[in-house]
Amino acid sequence: MNTAPPEIELLAPAGGWTQLHAAIDAGADAVYFGIDRFNMRSKAGNFREEELPEVVTALHGAGVRAYLTLNALVYERELSELREVVGYAKASFVDAVIAADIAAIEEARKTELPVHISTQMSIANSAAMAFWWDRGIRRFVLARECDLDAVARIRASMRNRYEAENMRLRIEAFAHGAMCVAVSGRCFMSGYDTGRSASRGDCAQPCRHAYEVRPVRGENEGFVVEESHVMSPRDICTLPFLEQVLDAGVNCLKIEGRNRSPDYVHTVVTAYRRAIDTYLSFRGKPELEAQLDRVKAEEMDHLSRVYNRGFSQGFYMGRPTQDWTTPPGNQSTHRRDYIGRVLYMDHASGKAVIRLESRGLKVGEEIFVESPTSGYLPWTPDRIDVEGQTVDEAEKGHTVQSSPPRPLEEGDRLYILTPR
Repeated sequence: MNTAPPEIELLAPAGGWTQLHAAIDAGADAVYFGIDRFNMRSKAGNFREEELPEVVTALHGAGVRAYLTLNALVYERELSELREVVGYAKASFVDAVIAADIAAIEEARKTELPVHISTQMSIANSAAMAFWWDRGIRRFVLARECDLDAVARIRASMRNRYEAENMRLRIEAFAHGAMCVAVSGRCFMSGYDTGRSASRGDCAQPCRHAYEVRPVRGENEGFVVEESHVMSPRDICTLPFLEQVLDAGVNCLKIEGRNRSPDYVHTVVTAYRRAIDTYLSFRGKPELEAQLDRVKAEEMDHLSRVYNRGFSQGFYMGRPTQDWTTPPGNQSTHRRDYIGRVLYMDHASGKAVIRLESRGLKVGEEIFVESPTSGYLPWTPDRIDVEGQTVDEAEKGHTVQSSPPRPLEEGDRLYILTPR
């Protein structure tokens, strides 16, 4: 699959098979993922290296582009291993690699494998972008510290410098998800404190902790720095001003979240898919603002239901000060409750046989299924049978039958979002 990316590409994260299917179903144009080496989310589920051809085949079969993250710091002893991984990525028909270490960039260039410059290279000006452009790179994930004015200026400068090739320039920016207190994620705090290096994808996130200040003398003296965690930023959320991000010249909207759940991936990708499609459908028309406002209001409600640390504009509107931190932990309006699991699928009747293990289930409740094979499936049962009798509500401990929108697999798990 070597077709050009769409005018505006929606790029989704996948930390495993369930998230990958969820991203596809929600309408992602491309998915980025890691294997068990050289990626910055070593604690995510990731994929085994031998699964790489299967991952790419699944994505390409759905018309979705496959981007492999090779964005960790590379040590001298790993250079031969890096060459093997890049060669395997090329043979597996990966569309591009996301890289930050020059060794990874150069190895990919030798194999003519397209490279996306990672945000960890902190590309924040056109001179840095031009350096890599002259070496054949055409896609850049901007430093998260760039505001919208900087994005527009970088785009304009590159247009003036490379007018004939300007249409090949792809500017990627983070649209939604976790922010890091360090510049472009280049942090030494975890490595110093725990020996787990952020540059190797093993960050222990000490910035998310509460801290106290205490003098060397005086056991009972000291104070908590403040009620919220001063180094733990809120999540970026560009949905309220998405059209401004796109008008500034961003080609690709990137969703952070390779450590997040399938319902998070599906919900966030769906929200931005609707907003992008609305923007493209009504761009230049008087109805654009009203249509976008309606979609934003609906989808912000959905975004607030899944895991988040509170929402921020990031650096897009300038240096964040008033909305930088939030009380610790998950700020979502709903909690994710486990219901039960699929025992088996009766294909003759089209009904799934489900064991309710943690709570009951009512007809008309909005639930969702997570499956390694079919991803994320939203479902509102309109009929529930218990021991051959149709009921409006089944209790915890019951084995029930109901007809899902598509066949399920043994072991698939059912969840519900419950208001907090």
